[in-house]
Amino acid sequence: LFPTTHQELLYQDLIKRVKEEPKKSLKNLLKGFVPERFLLFMLDQLELDGTQPANTFSHDRIRDVASFCKSFSFQANGTLSIEKAFVTGGGVSVKEVEPKTMQSKKKAGLFFCGEVLDIHGYTGGYNITCAFSTGYTAGKSAGELVSQK
Repeated sequence: LFPTTHQELLYQDLIKRVKEEPKKSLKNLLKGFVPERFLLFMLDQLELDGTQPANTFSHDRIRDVASFCKSFSFQANGTLSIEKAFVTGGGVSVKEVEPKTMQSKKKAGLFFCGEVLDIHGYTGGYNITCAFSTGYTAGKSAGELVSQK
C-alpha cells in the first residue's frame, strides 16, 4: 500500500493520528489512511477491535498496523466469469464535470472521459458506450477550446 514510504514514517503518522484524536475508534481513525474494505480486512487479520478507542492500543499494536500496511501484498490468480465482470470503479465524480463538454468544473481546460469517471454500468455494452460518447464529447470540446485560442 505504501511502497515509497518507510515503515517508521507510517508508524509515526499513526501515532500522531492517535494523539490528535485519542477517543476516536481505531476504525474511524484509520478511514482515509487506507481504503475502507482493506481496513476491515486488516483489522480482522490483526485481530484488532476497531470499535475500541485508538488510545487503548499499545504502541506495539500500532506498529503492527504500520507493518501490515507496509508489507501487505497479494497475488491475483485468476478472474471472475464474464457474468460477474465489471469495469474500473471509482474515479472523478460526475458532479465535478460539465456534462455538455466533459470539462472539469474545477480546472478549465481539463477534460474527462471513459473509465476515469466514477460511472458504473452493468455488463452489456453500457460502459463502452459511455467511454465512446464521453470520449467523443471531451475530444470535440477540447479541440474547440484549442481552436478558440
